[in-house]
Amino acid sequence: MAVGILPVQSDPTLLADIRRYGKFDPTGCYQCGSCTISCDLVSDFASFPRTSIRYSLLGLRAPLLANLEPWICHDCGDCSTTCPRQAEPRISMATLRRFLSGQYERTGMASKLLTSRAWYFGSLASAAVAVVLLILCFHLWYVGLPLSGLTTPLGLEHMFPIMTYYTLTVMLFPLLLLLSRVFRIWRLTMSRQQPPIPFSVYAKEAWMYVYQSVTHSLMRKCPERGRWLGHWILALGTVMMLTIKVFALRWFQTDNIYPWYNPQRWLGYLAAAFIFYGVVDILIGRVQAKKEIYKETRPEDMVFPILLLLTAGSGLAVNIFRYSGLAFAAHCTYALHVIIATPMLVVEMPFGKAAHMIYRPLALYFQAVKERAAQQAPAAEVVPHAV
Repeated sequence: MAVGILPVQSDPTLLADIRRYGKFDPTGCYQCGSCTISCDLVSDFASFPRTSIRYSLLGLRAPLLANLEPWICHDCGDCSTTCPRQAEPRISMATLRRFLSGQYERTGMASKLLTSRAWYFGSLASAAVAVVLLILCFHLWYVGLPLSGLTTPLGLEHMFPIMTYYTLTVMLFPLLLLLSRVFRIWRLTMSRQQPPIPFSVYAKEAWMYVYQSVTHSLMRKCPERGRWLGHWILALGTVMMLTIKVFALRWFQTDNIYPWYNPQRWLGYLAAAFIFYGVVDILIGRVQAKKEIYKETRPEDMVFPILLLLTAGSGLAVNIFRYSGLAFAAHCTYALHVIIATPMLVVEMPFGKAAHMIYRPLALYFQAVKERAAQQAPAAEVVPHAV
């Protein structure tokens, strides 16, 4: 199956547009190929970072938007280590991923958050303030608690079942937003394949999305072996915690039906431990900045792991205070937990860097579809990959 060569027009504004999203230095690259040779993730169907950088330098916006290679890149850093010009292709690829994330989202919100720190931190702060106001309104008008009663010891029972509905809303909202972009990503990256790829090929490779979402297998090819383990444990802990919040919130936040040693409680403690391990590993690496993968750390890169750490820590503190009989402390800590978690879920997850949890497995799935389609095509129809 051949990839149709459609006429494209050079866009002189593309390079400046990409640089709005971060550091990007394609002019330092003279296409020597050292980066591509050094990368263990490169294949006959994906030659990066050279292809993506070349598209950017030539102003080829449509081919760049159709390119899946920035997501196949797992930020290992081998390319930057071997680059004789110190052009930092790893950082350029990270910038391209932010650029593509901004193009996938139609409202422009992701673009604003990924290009403006004022928008990014302002949105997080605004979401937190909105939650504070909701909590005050809920207690003063819905529960009918007088201002003088704000220091009265309270349990958490009066917040249910409305808290369950709130939690489901702030968790499903970002998920639905991310899933709503799947068709746009397909249209940008797959719809122009000529001849069109049959549905059967998509069906045969559907397992790839689940497999990559669960295993992050390509990251094991990176030279930093411990990075895969820390990343995988963090992802597992996050998924476990989200599952608990969706399906078992009342077990964890209503009456102390279960003692602290009950297996249902330990599932939450185990998830929190996984999150602590993964986040602390990332934060130490970014603060020390000794490894190539942690160089050029931006303040925005620290937000998601810190929010995740604070969310898990405050949730664990709620349980400790409740079992200790400190009802008022538990109530205030739970409010703080919600104030921290909500901006992370409704701002960072659908619009920030964390969206790669959906985009990367999807890109790997689409790439597998392209490869299978090419392998099934007659040899005469295959157009060599080259830029």
